[in-house]
Amino acid sequence: MRNYLSLAVLCVSLFFLGSCQSEKTDYVAFLYKYMPTSDSVDYSREYWERQVAMSERARSEMPWAKLVPETEWKHFVVPVRVNNEALDDARTVIYEELAPRIKNMTMEEAALEVNHWCHEKVSYQPSDGRTSPPLTTMANAIGRCGEESTFTVAAMRAVGIPARQVYCPRWSHTDSNHAWVEVWVADDDQGNGRWRFMGACEPEAVLDKGWFNWASSRAMLVHTRVFGADYDGREEVLGRDKCYTEINCLSTYAPTKNLKVQVVDAEGTPIVDATVDFRVYNYAEFYPIATQKTDAEGKASFTTGFGDLVVWVSTGDMFNAVYVPAKQEEVTITPSLTAKSDYAQELDLYAPVSSLPEPDRSIVDTVSVNGRRLMKEDSIRVAYQQATFYWGEDELLRKARSNWQVIETFLAEAENEEGAREYLIKGLSEKDLRDVTMEALQDSATRIATEPLRPYMEELAELLPSGLTPDTWLQWVDENITVDDERNPIKVYMSAVSVAKHKVTDSRSLEVFKVAGARALGMKAWLDATGAAYVEGCTPKAQNTSGNGVLVVKAPETIQYFTDFSLSLLVDGRPQSLNFDDEDQTLGNPFQNGLDLPEGSYLLVTGTRLVGGDVLASYQIVQVKAGEKVEVTITPRQSEKKATHDLLNLQDSDKDASATSVQG
Repeated sequence: MRNYLSLAVLCVSLFFLGSCQSEKTDYVAFLYKYMPTSDSVDYSREYWERQVAMSERARSEMPWAKLVPETEWKHFVVPVRVNNEALDDARTVIYEELAPRIKNMTMEEAALEVNHWCHEKVSYQPSDGRTSPPLTTMANAIGRCGEESTFTVAAMRAVGIPARQVYCPRWSHTDSNHAWVEVWVADDDQGNGRWRFMGACEPEAVLDKGWFNWASSRAMLVHTRVFGADYDGREEVLGRDKCYTEINCLSTYAPTKNLKVQVVDAEGTPIVDATVDFRVYNYAEFYPIATQKTDAEGKASFTTGFGDLVVWVSTGDMFNAVYVPAKQEEVTITPSLTAKSDYAQELDLYAPVSSLPEPDRSIVDTVSVNGRRLMKEDSIRVAYQQATFYWGEDELLRKARSNWQVIETFLAEAENEEGAREYLIKGLSEKDLRDVTMEALQDSATRIATEPLRPYMEELAELLPSGLTPDTWLQWVDENITVDDERNPIKVYMSAVSVAKHKVTDSRSLEVFKVAGARALGMKAWLDATGAAYVEGCTPKAQNTSGNGVLVVKAPETIQYFTDFSLSLLVDGRPQSLNFDDEDQTLGNPFQNGLDLPEGSYLLVTGTRLVGGDVLASYQIVQVKAGEKVEVTITPRQSEKKATHDLLNLQDSDKDASATSVQG
């Protein structure tokens, strides 16, 4: 990536480091107290001091900063991380460009203007689950909703406007999800204010308006994770961990109820510390939108919308899944099943309804002042792309967008250009091409999961013992690396090199490290569908498994994974989804030919989404035994009201890829 941080900007940052020493010290300590371990080891202290210095510059120069209460400033301006993105110096770059543009505005005017600036820079395009850092999103001029909202939150915070990314983890009425932005705006000069919302990079003429108003009014949860376990705001707290406070924002968007769950054993005795998952059907799985632990009385509760849920309760190796209809507000559940149970169930699930009319998203506003402005901003963004990107015949360079010169230089300097091209095509995703560095390319680093692609091959080869076999490599990892998941609740990947140096990481980063280390030592390795590392040549004992079996799924080839059905491995009584190659989700390959899966119990879910959002669902437990083949036939339930695959796979935000003011 280009070095956006100029010497002049760095000097300004250092000036504010000196002039705001007391505030800087407090806020840097605050960041280190709550940041994930990965952020503390993958980014230097100088980086964090520079970010704090820039937040203090905004505080001293932006006219509305004095109106922001300390709680909102500390939790929603000072923190840099928004999602699972790699961190960069966006705060510095954005401030230099935006500050002159908004310095004479009110806070509300500035928030609207920042979103217009974001729309000049970025438009919507779906992509994979890795979140690009703000400067990369800006350089490439595209992003999915998670990237647009990460970029917009970064821009707001850069100029001293408290902001947070809010998220509907799964819609109940359609197979999709969405993220957008809330900003804290002062209502008067006394520091009174409130949270308002907007579509990220989708500016309307006013706040509290977006294409998703109708969709969010049918949501079962809208939430955000606030940096800092000590956050004490007005919102309902869903949970706290070592780093974050998770809060429920649903009441801003939809009617709510408080669903109360009582967990008892067969004798009616309350079960303490049972896990209670509130699950919504989406993408052909029952996805946990919220998780609670039962208290001393065996109780848990959750504020949610008026749609059907499956409440999944687990304790030890026992579990139970209970259907809870929209209007029910209390339920008592006894965990009575195990992973070995012969269990099957059919459910008719109803999506929430809305009192709002569904907007006509086929109409693009080109008449209003805001609509004409959006068209002008589109032209600014298009002109930037035309002047910056590669437009020749080389497909790799076209896909690389703003990063095309890095790819071109790498190919030109490669001893074997054909081999280098094969590496780029097979080893990197299309998103990787847009931001991969020359250092990573020269290191021959390849994608493992959705971690930031950093160089690791050469350095790991130097850091790790030589002469290891696949079995002794995994043994070395078990003996030398400590796992601590409490310091990484949002599952940010720690770099493989940092894992090797610091010997402490979280369980997800550990699996990526196993693969990275194996590759650096000359072994073939990858992550399997469960997310576990698989090193070729390892014995099942070294892999800590009983071995693999084969599952054959029989069904028409038109059936699609994460549309019509899904598979989950039952771990401690809870289903964990299996992920397969996004490029081929049909049953023809590999499901009909047989899936090589670790021995275990699997939850097979099927569903038929109906027009309007309701679902005909079913699920069953399937046993896979090591060295054996098991066949299962699935037949999703049918209805004349079945929605088409086009509707099922169409994200709401996709509908507005070219229209951001359709309700104007």
